Amino acid sequence: MVPPSAAELVVAEPGTDLGRVGRVDVIWRLFPGEVDGEVRDLLPTALECHPEVRWVHTASAGIDHLADLFSHRPTTILTHSAGVTSIPIAEFVVGCLLHHCKRAAELEENQRQRRYQALALRELADLQVVLFGLGAIATEVSKRLLPFGCRMTAVRRDPSRPSPKGVSAVYPFSGLIQACRGADALVLVAPLTNETAGAIGKEALAELAPESVLVNVARGGLIDESALLSGLSRGRPRAAYLDAFVDEPLPVNSPLWTALGVHLTPHLSWSSPHLARRTSQLFAEQLRRWVTGEPLLNRADPSAGY
Repeated sequence: MVPPSAAELVVAEPGTDLGRVGRVDVIWRLFPGEVDGEVRDLLPTALECHPEVRWVHTASAGIDHLADLFSHRPTTILTHSAGVTSIPIAEFVVGCLLHHCKRAAELEENQRQRRYQALALRELADLQVVLFGLGAIATEVSKRLLPFGCRMTAVRRDPSRPSPKGVSAVYPFSGLIQACRGADALVLVAPLTNETAGAIGKEALAELAPESVLVNVARGGLIDESALLSGLSRGRPRAAYLDAFVDEPLPVNSPLWTALGVHLTPHLSWSSPHLARRTSQLFAEQLRRWVTGEPLLNRADPSAGY
């Protein structure tokens, strides 16, 4: 291990000649930067230039975009930042569910049309919520939905692991269809892996309740977007709040822009004024553990995709 007094921090901005940096033991990967209007991720080049790297910590929570890169580097440790964005994303989910139950979009349209019309609203306590994924984000979501009285079940890879308070049942991925049966809300918070890619398709959506809502704050690839558009046309779900897409930025010709019942946001559910502090605090703790030889937090398994 390198003692802290001997450590050197090198900031590599897009355009940096990474081959001239010198020996690199640890990479703290923040986010891709833009060069000449093109988004570039320096990590693949950095690893190619520096095969001696022993540990990479990424500021992102998901590693689906890094799994292939690290599958060829079994001796390089990869850790992620799960938990850093859990609070703002959980609040975003609650906001989507409230927006749906209180029919905020319709009320705003009535105001624009100067139409004074009462609408029948719902309470969150009436919702049967399915959490697809049960990691750090789902845990924060469940904490916030529990006081509203929501009934919650979940779907995760290993249902035998402990579940958060308020989650009454946990199904394996193979039980997704059963979990969705009669559900009022389906919240996607799972990592994108070979098991979860395209899992939210025609069969799962058909099991949802007629006035149901889908919220995706994870990865667009979890959803069969064609099946979602078809389901929306049949009213199952009635609404979809999408913060992630298969193609990002969402192409201007995507039918999702104008589909009835779809509410789009540009992958910003993680946004918070506290993000930089939490990200830095996590890496500082990781670096302390690395120097002292303690186990690192959030160690990823690239072969599993998370």
